[in-house]
This record gives sequence, C-alpha cells and structure tokens, in this order.
Amino acid sequence: MPFRLELSLRQLRAFDEVYKLSNLTYAAESLHMTQSAVSALIRQMEESFDVQLFERSSRMLRPTPAGAAAIERVRSILGSVDALQSQLHSFSRSDDEAFSFTCVPSLASAVVPVLARLKEVAPRIHATLYDEGDIAVIDRVESGECEFGIGSFAHNREKVAQIALLQDHVFVICSKTSHLARLPRVTWHDLESEPIIHLSRGVSLKHLLLDHLPGWKPTSKPAYEVGFIQTALAMAAQGLGVLILPGFYVRGTLQASGIQALRLHDPVVEHAFMIHTRQGHVLSAPARTFLDLLVEELTPKA
Repeated sequence: MPFRLELSLRQLRAFDEVYKLSNLTYAAESLHMTQSAVSALIRQMEESFDVQLFERSSRMLRPTPAGAAAIERVRSILGSVDALQSQLHSFSRSDDEAFSFTCVPSLASAVVPVLARLKEVAPRIHATLYDEGDIAVIDRVESGECEFGIGSFAHNREKVAQIALLQDHVFVICSKTSHLARLPRVTWHDLESEPIIHLSRGVSLKHLLLDHLPGWKPTSKPAYEVGFIQTALAMAAQGLGVLILPGFYVRGTLQASGIQALRLHDPVVEHAFMIHTRQGHVLSAPARTFLDLLVEELTPKA
C-alpha cells in the first residue's frame, strides 16, 4: 500500500544522535531539546516508515536491524545537507560582505592593524587572509581563489596585473646605537661601508642598490640574506647590518626596541606598494573598503 513519506531534518538529526548515544536523555541534552521531544521525533519517523528503529529498555535504546541499516544513509543525507548549507552560505556572503586575499609575511605588520580597523568600521564584512610566499601569492590570485595579493615584488604572469596603491619613501633600518642614528641626515653614500641585510621574500629592491648605493655591482652580495622580516629586524637591532626598505614595511613595527628608520637622501627615493589581481577583475565592494583603509593606514603622515 503506497504511503506518504514525511521526514524532517529534525527527525533525522534526532535519529542520528540517539543511535550514537543509545540514550534519550543524553541525546536530548546534545540536541538542546527535551527528552519527550526527542522521543516524539523518533516515534514520528518510525510511523512514517511503519517500522521499529530502536528496541527500548529502561536504560538504553538498541538499534533494530532496520535502524542499523538506515544509519549510514541518514548520515549521508545529513552530511549532504550540511555541505549544501555551507556552500550556499559562502555564496551569499561572497556577494555582498566577504572577500579573500593573500599577503607575503613581510607585510603582515602593515595588514593586520587594517583588518582590526575593518572589523570596527564594517563588522559585517568577513575577510579571509592567506599569508604566503611570493609564488604562492600569485598562484592564489591567478587561480581566482583570492581577489588580490599583497607584495611588492615583480612577476611575469600575463594573467595577473600589478597595481600601485601608493608610494612611500625608502628608509634605512638600523640599530639605535648605530652611528647612522646620530647623523642629522642620512644619504646613500653613508651606507657605502655598511653590511647590508637583504630581505629575499616579498620585496624586490636589488635594483635600488644598483641604482643608488655607491660601489654596489651586479656581482655584489649582501652580508646577510634572510627570508623573514622579523629575523632581519632582529639582526638590525643587534647591529649586524642595515636594512633598506620602503616605510610601509616597518611603519607598524617601529615600536620594536632597538631599531630606527631613517629616510634616505641624495636622492630621496620612493617605492610603490603593490597589489596583484587578475587581469580584468573588478574588485568587490568589501575588497575596495579594505584597500581604502589600507591606503589610509599606510600613507605617510605629514
């Protein structure tokens, strides 16, 4: 005799929890329901199929052969529903209040305060950040996984455009005890005999050394080449050498003890803060809101 099947997600979740815990009281607590409500959901499900799903005793419920046969299919259905809910939720958020981006670790100190500021001024916007090395930054942008990437380095990917958000002066970062810190004005010539600490990830500045540092040649090598800015700053603080970087790399870390940033003169040089995005991609409104805050945060104050 044909019957009308009436199942609800509440019934399926109740069945799954009772099967897992073998106890109505524990299942009710887990589901934040009353014991009688859970019992009613199981009874409704049994009536829908005209089959007994559990053998009841005073202390526990044991699944019948029908219940044991049903559990995998029930869990598959619940898993599919959860996956669908998550997928549709992500589409809903991505359209109007979410974005993802990637950033080299050397610029994290510049980006993290802006994420905090974004949460204050636009709490509905959800930002997902991936901190990656240079190549991975471009890979995530090119694949479409991220709207944009942050990192002032060159690349040759035809499908990824480079956009300059702002210009900042180039500084020398040195120990506060360095003789450079006592000069009224630091020039490129003052760095001629200084050991250079070169940051190899997230920034491409070797051309600045070739163009402006006296005696620097294509075959010249820095005293130290490191991958992470925290290491480079710690070395500079200990007087092991000097770093040459745009101001936006260190503006958020100048509170660190032992280092000082001094603008370089003769000549004064500027360097672009870059983002990378897919050719032809129009940035979403949440991404533009974040980047506006980023520019505001990083623009040198008069």
